[in-house]
Amino acid sequence: MKKILLIIIAIMSLSSLNAQSRLNIGAGYFGHTITHPGVVVELEYETYVSSTMSLPFRLDVGFYHHPRNRNALFLDVNYGFRRYFKSGLFIEQSIGIGILGSALNTDVFAVDDDGNVSEGSRLNEPQFMPSLTVGIGYNLTKNKENTLNLIWLRPKISWEIPHKTTANFSPALQIGFTHQIK
Repeated sequence: MKKILLIIIAIMSLSSLNAQSRLNIGAGYFGHTITHPGVVVELEYETYVSSTMSLPFRLDVGFYHHPRNRNALFLDVNYGFRRYFKSGLFIEQSIGIGILGSALNTDVFAVDDDGNVSEGSRLNEPQFMPSLTVGIGYNLTKNKENTLNLIWLRPKISWEIPHKTTANFSPALQIGFTHQIK
């Protein structure tokens, strides 16, 4: 995992040479399996390769509540591509890696070899969380030179390894707002 992070950082560093960049912050709704509520906060370093294309590097921190199942906290690093159109619309895609920690919302019991029942831990082991995200949005400040305000909708697919394998993924929906830090 450290090698993957180093490769992503190296690509981001090389792509930022002789390019304009912006630091953005954002927040939004994070719906695990779309309807289980949560929040996501992001810090984004966006490198422009042209007036209509950029390479955003984003750090997401989020939480969601899955009733009768679990509460989860995640940290996710995403690197992708964003294409802006003159109308203000933009599309994006990214690949991410992260870690997911969760705690069950129900009592957990363990039975030992002698048949004794005891209370177990509600905490699950941390999960490795690769992900794919696509998005569509609108640039609210499309005609302003030194400011950026975006609204976005990002469907996301993530895997929880080793709990869920590549054959079993978790969909999510993110809806939010991003603002440029000056």
